[in-house]
Amino acid sequence: MRARAIIDPPPHVSFEVFRKERPLEMQAAHSPERWSRVPISGIEDLSDAVRGAGLEATQMSAGRLSGGLAFSDDDGIVCSSGLIEGRVSLFGPLSSNWITTGVALKIGSGARHWLNEIETGSVGVFLPGDEHDALYTPGSLYAAVTLSAEKLEQEAAKEELVLDRHSLGGSGIHARCMAPEILAELQRAFEGVHRSSDGLGHPGLAKHLLAALIAHLARPPRRENRGRHPDLHGKIVERARTYIHDHLSEPISIDELAAAAYASRRTLFRAFTDILDDTPQNYVRRLRLHRIRHDLASDAEKACTIALIANQWGIGDFGRMSGWYRELFGERPRDTVAGVRAAPGKLARTT
Repeated sequence: MRARAIIDPPPHVSFEVFRKERPLEMQAAHSPERWSRVPISGIEDLSDAVRGAGLEATQMSAGRLSGGLAFSDDDGIVCSSGLIEGRVSLFGPLSSNWITTGVALKIGSGARHWLNEIETGSVGVFLPGDEHDALYTPGSLYAAVTLSAEKLEQEAAKEELVLDRHSLGGSGIHARCMAPEILAELQRAFEGVHRSSDGLGHPGLAKHLLAALIAHLARPPRRENRGRHPDLHGKIVERARTYIHDHLSEPISIDELAAAAYASRRTLFRAFTDILDDTPQNYVRRLRLHRIRHDLASDAEKACTIALIANQWGIGDFGRMSGWYRELFGERPRDTVAGVRAAPGKLARTT
């Protein structure tokens, strides 16, 4: 597949906001990442210039190649970096089922992707199965992350940004280079990885790189012309509702719900307030009360007590349940049962 350049770059997160929220110095709380380092002693080593790719590598300059490759793998994010001392050509897909995005941290004149010249700061997107066709010059330093489309969308959603297959477009080089300030930070950090003798990288570096690439490529959620496709908050609520319906009779924690919705706790609450004008806890409770009301009007009530039905739907405090029930429906659970017995089938038809 012939790759196309990515055009019309979306609005991006400013360096000031990104630097304030995710400075490398603030990553010290993370455990140091373990990096595996592979010295480049021959062209064969570059078949895995991106981990697991199996590229067709061709040496384009005479003499012995040198440099090194470095890899880390944490929480579904594979990070690859290379320092290449030699002129080489690399060809082939980077992954058959995952997305790769990366940045040219230092690139000399004459380096190319898909035969188009690139420069220091160029950001590339490589979709699953698409061919990577690159020519690197001596002294090239790059860093890339490879992850599933679902994981990429999840990490972007945590920052209240949209970055899915549609917003990425096709494989290609982004029209805008990475901001110089962010680029300089990443250059220093990855040079440190390649100089390291103990295999330890800068704490949180892989996720810092991913956050920088997301900030560069993603866009804020659109609020207009939504049509049938939900915006970011709509997608979060959609995922959360699916999880709630599938687990309504089980305990549901906010952390579990946020994880299922690919969002932070704060973003989850914002999404529910924006879309449903409700909190996640109130929404779960409301659905459970409706399930209880439905069962009170069905054959289940004949075999079970009200308290047992409530417990089956995850509400163990009968006293509090009765108060919530009365507040929502304007009557007590036993009033519902009495009404159904007086007029069988009425509630079942209207609930």
